[in-house]
Amino acid sequence: MASVLDHTSIPAWARAPAAQPVDPAAASCTILTYGSSSLAAGWSSELTDLGIEHRIVALATGDSAQEQLIMAEELQRAVVGWRLMIVGPLADVLRARSLALQAGLLGAEIIVSTTDVDRIEVSCAHCAATTLTTARPAQIIACHGCSETLVVHHHLSPLRGSLLGSKHDAEQRLEARREPA
Repeated sequence: MASVLDHTSIPAWARAPAAQPVDPAAASCTILTYGSSSLAAGWSSELTDLGIEHRIVALATGDSAQEQLIMAEELQRAVVGWRLMIVGPLADVLRARSLALQAGLLGAEIIVSTTDVDRIEVSCAHCAATTLTTARPAQIIACHGCSETLVVHHHLSPLRGSLLGSKHDAEQRLEARREPA
């Protein structure tokens, strides 16, 4: 029997800490690290052994202005074969990956390593607010934007960098959702 995870858009590295391998055909790389200096150093060592030019940029969690600035700088330096490598907690990795995809990078040009998958962002389908949570798919949360009770879906939006959340009772008839008088 098929499980829900057989039909999810959530990659394995977002369900459990994991690292994608270095691309040995890369022309150059930028490693963005969110407090994961040992993993970034491991990638750096591999890239050095392969003779691939690279640099490491340390970013602070949640500093979206700095992320956007660094992303713009790195994209201006990019040449054919450049790879963006992102390492850190899932919420940070997804946010940085989302910025890169929105800027026009392809998924194949982005390599990720997650160190912690406990915290995720959930985008509300009703008000578009994003809620940071430790809930897992199929669990219920309260939206920080509209206060609706949301079910977290097994759907990851690469461009938003978050999971989808929608009203937990959206499939019930309107009459069934109303409180009895």
